Amino acid sequence: MKQNLEIFDWELTQEESQKINEIPQCKGLPGVEFISDDGPYKSIDELWDDESMPRYLTHATRLIQ
Repeated sequence: MKQNLEIFDWELTQEESQKINEIPQCKGLPGVEFISDDGPYKSIDELWDDESMPRYLTHATRLIQ
């Protein structure tokens, strides 16, 4: 039990945190099924709050709707 609790006794260095922040985000699922004229998200741009969604997916999902 003591050994298991020791996993909480560490933290990332500033350099490690920066390296993680530099990893580009990817979406495995564009999220088309969450887009609806009657729902809170009317477009892919509204669903995702960053620029990690490739533009070709944004345009392709608009064509599907």
